[in-house]
Amino acid sequence: MEFRYLKYFVAVAQTRHFTRAAEVLGIAQPPLSQQIKKLEHELGTPLFKRLPRGVELTEVGQMFYMDALSILKDVERAKARVKQLARGENIEVRMGFATSVAASTEILSRVRELRDGFPVVNLIAVELSMPELVDQLKSKQLDLAFMRLPCYASKPLKQVILCEEPFVAVIPIGHPLSEQHHLTLQQLKNEHVLLFPRETGPALHDTMSALFDDVGIRIDERFFAPQLRSTVAMAQAGFGIAIVPKSLAEHIDDSATIASLEGMPFSSQIALVWEASNLNKQVAKMVKALCIKK
Repeated sequence: MEFRYLKYFVAVAQTRHFTRAAEVLGIAQPPLSQQIKKLEHELGTPLFKRLPRGVELTEVGQMFYMDALSILKDVERAKARVKQLARGENIEVRMGFATSVAASTEILSRVRELRDGFPVVNLIAVELSMPELVDQLKSKQLDLAFMRLPCYASKPLKQVILCEEPFVAVIPIGHPLSEQHHLTLQQLKNEHVLLFPRETGPALHDTMSALFDDVGIRIDERFFAPQLRSTVAMAQAGFGIAIVPKSLAEHIDDSATIASLEGMPFSSQIALVWEASNLNKQVAKMVKALCIKK
């Protein structure tokens, strides 16, 4: 099968007309019709229903159209990669995710759109703690990172806030507060509240610890969670109550309930962070794309 047959077929399928397709392709209509007939003969089945005014795809033609479109897009991506390499451009971007951000539907949706908008760029994702992300950004091992603020170590780096989300309480099912849909911080004074170790996120740990101290909430230091995200699983297992950004509680099952927190003085911010001196030419383009307000 000749590659040009696919281009001719897709043009006819999209215009639903041989004459209009020929105009788009810049060729005469009779040769186009002949090439499509040769393609149908080679495949052993009609791809179009010929109508008085135009054409429409047969059932087989519809299936073949999707495959042909995919092949043409792959070829265009391959051509673009070769041209970028010839210009000496980096077509790889290493992207880091803080553990507490990796499951955010909002962020993953933006990354998917980024992938679709930059099809020739190879996105390589890693999940690390906040301090590790900062170290790798500074050493240029990472190009971009999605991090949760506040973060002491990220202050020298370029950053822009992508979204904010409220904190919620994750309560084990069967707990006296599990029937509540709204809670105040004062209601948690006599409860075991779970927290993550300071080294995994010093600034956020300090902020939350100071708040809990002010309110009189006890931290159960016997059961520090490995990460902020881990406090959710521990709450589901009955270790205590987790106070986490809302996105971390998006996928919990019926082993726990979620309650909003009234009087919470701060929200959680997810930021895009990068090193200003990074020479990867794709970084600025991706920062601009990711920072477009949704």
